[in-house]
Formats: sequence, C-alpha cells, structure tokens
Amino acid sequence: MKKILALLLAVCMMFGMAACGGTSEDKAASDDKTEGGADKKTIALVPPAMISPYYKSVISGAEEACGKLGIELKTLAPESESDYASQVQIVEDMITQGVDGIILCAINSDAIVAAVKKANEAEIPVIMFNTQNELAGGEVACYVRYDQYEAGGKVCDFVAEHFGEDLKVAIVEGLPSDHTTERMGGFVDKAAEKYPNIKVVASQAGDWEREKGMNAAANMLQANKDIDVIFALCDEMGLGAVQAVKEAGSDAKVVSFDGNPNAVASIQAGELVSTVSIGGPGTGVACVEALDTLFKGETVEKIVNVETEIVWKDNADQFPSEAD
Repeated sequence: MKKILALLLAVCMMFGMAACGGTSEDKAASDDKTEGGADKKTIALVPPAMISPYYKSVISGAEEACGKLGIELKTLAPESESDYASQVQIVEDMITQGVDGIILCAINSDAIVAAVKKANEAEIPVIMFNTQNELAGGEVACYVRYDQYEAGGKVCDFVAEHFGEDLKVAIVEGLPSDHTTERMGGFVDKAAEKYPNIKVVASQAGDWEREKGMNAAANMLQANKDIDVIFALCDEMGLGAVQAVKEAGSDAKVVSFDGNPNAVASIQAGELVSTVSIGGPGTGVACVEALDTLFKGETVEKIVNVETEIVWKDNADQFPSEAD
C-alpha cells in the first residue's frame, strides 16, 4: 500500500512541475509580447542608403521611438543612393518576412510603386518620408515630409540678404528625383520672382556624394571664375564643394541643405556658410508614431509636415554638431 501511495505522489509531483514550468517555446512566445500583452510589432525602415548623416539621424529618431513603444526596428538600405532595384528588393524581402509596417524613402518613386502595392496586398501599412509628391500608384498611409520647394526659396532669400541681390550662382544637383527638382526649383523660382539679378550660371550633378560634389563644384569654378555662391542640394555635396573652393582659391560662398551634424560643425568652423535643418530625428519619431497609431486601429493624417529652418553661424549652436 505504501508503494502505491508513493507512486501516486510522484506522478502528482510530475504533473505539478509540468503545469508550473512551461517550455522554451512558451518563454520565446512571451518574449514576443509587449508589457501590455499584445504581440510585439516589427517595423522595417528602408532609407535610400546609409551615406548621408540625414538618414542616420532619421534612424536615430526611429530607434528612440521604437524603444519607448516596445517595437522592434529592422533597418536595411542599398549601398548606393542610385541603386533603386536593390531598394525594391529589400522592401519585397521585408514583406515576405512578415513585418508589421514599413517606413520608406524611395530612391525612385516610379520603381517603388510595385513593392508598395505588394505591401498593400499583404495589409502592411507603408509610411513614406522625405518624399515631396504622392506616389502615382499604391496606397501610402502617411507622408512625413517637409516643403523642399519652400525651403529652396528660403535659401535664395538667405543668400540675397547676406551676399546681395546681384549674384552669380552655381548649383550642385543631386540625382534626378523630386528632391533635386523641388530644392533647385524653389531657389530658381524665388530668384526669378524676387531677385532678377541673382542668376544661375552653371549646374552639374554631384549625385548626393561628397567626392562627386567636390568634382562638380571644381568643374564649375574652373569654367566660371566669377561664381559668387555655390548652392549644393545636400550637405555631403556641400562639404565637397567647400573643399573645391579651398583648392581653387575661390571666394565663392557655399550653402547647402539637410542640417546634418557635420555640416553644422563646418559652419561653426567658418567654412560652410549655411544649411537647411529638415528635422531628421523628428521625422523618424513621427514615422514610428504614425505606424503605432495604425497598429491600434486608429487613423492618421495623410500628410505630416516637418518644419525647415536655415542654420548659419548665428544659430548653429542650437543644432547637433559633430565634425567628421
């Protein structure tokens, strides 16, 4: 009889341990839950590349927001800002992996449409940033952006105020894109409308890269010795243009666009004259918060605008600064 009771007791203890212990799979499943008990969401962030500090600042803002909200962030990008095919493939891979949301800045707005449509079919919401115009196809839940055309006009006002209204300007363009069209168009149209003696005498592509920007600026300075101002459409090209001006022994002033920390440091060093702050960290936060709102079943505004501001020597200490 005692042996039977001992056996029954052992069996009961085994069942009790099984009920209390749980498996490794149970533990893994619990790790995929947020503190509120809901499934942990995963977001893919796909910038054009990691070259520009602007995109790094967007990622930084997104990481901060995801940390606060208990969201996992996957960041992937092509090696080059011209490689739109790789960007499309990355987005499609993220869809296949079953991410819950996608944050995207398209290299080529036409090429990305097919991938956005695939995300729509998979019921994965897409947020786009740093994109001036809405896509021609596919459904984007929210555009987080700034007015690049208006900001280009602000640059023109700035150079007129500080260097005069009779100027010869060279423009270092980016790759063919909305960014190039809007930034350059805002400057050129403001000059035509308000400052008829500010003339764009040369323009050349620098493809958003420092070395190519330096080469483009050097070519234009060689062909036009009397250039007063070089407007580089991004900070990386602007920093390249600064180097070209030094090497050419030119008095041309360089202004740029993006508000990156290394550009702010250059302004503080008395090299670059100005840049345009486009709110990189705030953009990352706004994109993540928009997706979090959608995850909760709530609606978001179709367009969320981030303010731009000219950064120059008088206010540079108010912005993040970090030399290369």
